[in-house]
Amino acid sequence: MWKVMVVGCNNITRSWLNAFQNHGGVQVVTLVDLIRERCERINADYGYNADIYESMDEGFSKSDANLVLDGTPPFAHYEVVIKGLKSGRHVIGEKPLSDNMKSAILMINAADEAGKSYFVMQNRRYLAGIQTLRHELAKTYLGRPYLITCDMMIGAHFMGARNGVGDFRNTMAHPVLVDMLIHTFDQARYIVGDVRAISAYCQELNPPNSWYKGNAIALCTFEFEDGIVLSLRGSWATKCENTTSHGNWKIYCTDGTACWDGDQRVWVSKAQMVPQVGYYEEEGIREDIPFSYAGREGHAGCVDAMLEALNRGGVMMTDCHNNIHSLAMVYACIESSKIGQKVYFKDLI
Repeated sequence: MWKVMVVGCNNITRSWLNAFQNHGGVQVVTLVDLIRERCERINADYGYNADIYESMDEGFSKSDANLVLDGTPPFAHYEVVIKGLKSGRHVIGEKPLSDNMKSAILMINAADEAGKSYFVMQNRRYLAGIQTLRHELAKTYLGRPYLITCDMMIGAHFMGARNGVGDFRNTMAHPVLVDMLIHTFDQARYIVGDVRAISAYCQELNPPNSWYKGNAIALCTFEFEDGIVLSLRGSWATKCENTTSHGNWKIYCTDGTACWDGDQRVWVSKAQMVPQVGYYEEEGIREDIPFSYAGREGHAGCVDAMLEALNRGGVMMTDCHNNIHSLAMVYACIESSKIGQKVYFKDLI
């Protein structure tokens, strides 16, 4: 039985709790939040009889939980995860792994020293579209991928607890990079087989009408270890012509192209010669690909994989040891934007 201590009882935490409802081997026994009323609402809404603490230290000292769910904002992850691991508990938590690379490395070391798992929520891996896209590329009939392009453009107004004033994203220095594009970077790695980036170049900007304090647009170029290049444009402050939050993807390969609209459609185009006057082009025979993923999507799918890994005593694909390579892409972009130059990952990890 996994007895869960929830730290941070906010809206995103409810996505985890909804996913737990299908697992008989999970019991939420402790709720921790600075605002007691949030814990009380969760107890009432989910029918729990969990103990409530406003102090994390008191919760850790008194709870009999063996699994910690970290639902706190990024700046609090280090303290929650380190205390959870050092108290002998496994930890599962919201992305990003940490709000800086130094802390992330220390958190991974703490997991190793404790002999416990720290799994990070990367729910975009558990979507039918991306699973189908990855599966189709793995068949190799499109040849070798060499260029990935993605647009993730939305206008996200986070209202928070007090009409926007209380939401941490509105005052972050790099909101789209730290809190959103961690998803997109991780998706890019996953699509082509969990490759690692070796260099990054990024330019950030904030529109004149932006409602964010920090830069809400990032233009990023990565080179991966196998030579694939990712060109990505991400925004949280665009108006109209938005994509889904999952992005709009094209993977150009040596014998064709695979695409996902970030929603309900995956298609491939297999190259063929198209004669023109004095030259020829190579255009594709387009084919829609039916979804091939039967698992639960989003948070639910990721929670299922986490619990399966914990039950069998193994690891999962969003384990902290893997996820740090997606996090490094975020901080490489921040550094590149700051210095105006390409950044190499050998200097980060």
